[in-house]
Amino acid sequence: MAVFDAHNDSLTEREDLSILTQRLNDGHWDLVRFAEGGGRWQIAAIFTPPRFSGIEAIAYALHHLERALEWVEQNRDKVRLILSKRDLKHDGRIGILLSLEGASPLMGRVDFLRLFFRLGIRCLTLTWNHRNELADGVGVGEAAGGLTEAGKAVVAECERLGIAIDVSHLSERSFWSLMQVAHKPVFASHSNFRTVCDHPRNLTDEQAKAIAEKGGVVCLTFVPSFVGGDLTKFLSHYEHGIKLVGARALGLGSDFDGCGDPVVPNASSFPQLANALREVGVSKTNTRKLFHANLLRYFRRILPS
Repeated sequence: MAVFDAHNDSLTEREDLSILTQRLNDGHWDLVRFAEGGGRWQIAAIFTPPRFSGIEAIAYALHHLERALEWVEQNRDKVRLILSKRDLKHDGRIGILLSLEGASPLMGRVDFLRLFFRLGIRCLTLTWNHRNELADGVGVGEAAGGLTEAGKAVVAECERLGIAIDVSHLSERSFWSLMQVAHKPVFASHSNFRTVCDHPRNLTDEQAKAIAEKGGVVCLTFVPSFVGGDLTKFLSHYEHGIKLVGARALGLGSDFDGCGDPVVPNASSFPQLANALREVGVSKTNTRKLFHANLLRYFRRILPS
């Protein structure tokens, strides 16, 4: 079964990216294990930690983006950047979509967004857990506000350019502020359901339904604290999602190399998940939708031509 994984952190967590072409005994993701697991498309995050802001945030993000681009260039026989709709067609190499996780490097500026687009960014996670110039993350708590005017301008420019907007990490107030101004579908790259596991990083049923109604995708993650248990509990999130938003609105976002002890152990383990789904009666068609078809449909709608 082909896999489209909506989120990992390997490109910023590894000091030496060259080792990602080998089978590794540590961490969760490398090209060998991902290919073994059926991996064809990977959204790779360029994450800027909250300790960086302003010029330091830009410098940090650009440094890691250049490392990622150099790694892709050096391994172009194995990987390629996905920049447009036509790049989604599988050619034997693993397709990499670059995501800016947390918008602090933009400093609230639309021209900086355009620069990152020119450098290959095709997804934007508006916040991490903290506040930035665009919006508030879930970590801000009850004091969280909605999108700023700069945030609204960046959302509009994302939609014009063909950058997918990722709602994972947004505070609820910022989420609903976004949904009021977004004209195109949004997605959650790595979030589960709060009804199944009451964690602030998970989505309420109302949020999930709003994403689905716009044509977006909720990508279930393997982070144990968001799952609230083991693989069996993960299946409960899937079953809840099927009843809530339907099979066309669900995807996978592992958060490999961004969490400890994921409930699906590593990038070679997607067949284990497929087997578990089959054992509880999930059809091959619905597994295919979860594993890749829904995200392919979404990005064919969002990415530039």
